[in-house]
Amino acid sequence: MLHRLILAAAFAVLPSLVSALTLECSMKPSNAGGGYITETYVLLHDESSGKALASDGLIQHFNGGPIDAKVTDDTAKKLVMTWTVTITNSTGQPAVMRFRASYFKATRQITIRAMPGGYDNSFEGRGVCKSV
Repeated sequence: MLHRLILAAAFAVLPSLVSALTLECSMKPSNAGGGYITETYVLLHDESSGKALASDGLIQHFNGGPIDAKVTDDTAKKLVMTWTVTITNSTGQPAVMRFRASYFKATRQITIRAMPGGYDNSFEGRGVCKSV
């Protein structure tokens, strides 16, 4: 149900992106995600305008809707998008999380990495996407 809400919110923000590449990605459960990699992502990319959006449960919780993403690589084989989310950690302090999604077009596989600003560690999740 949450993934449908995320998808609806993404379309509501930029209805002009309805013809864009829209991916609904399901992540495999894993402790490697550290709680920062959620189970469903919606990624939109409009090649003609260069606009991109990202949404998931974490973004919905802290931002209330999809956020702008940056396409850092778009080839015949791979699409890479990045975005940042400011979250509030368990002690009430704000923290900036940087995300990087690498979508492999031929296999529809995706790897999402979360990196907390100011720290060397990272969290990672893998999954599969479908076009919607």
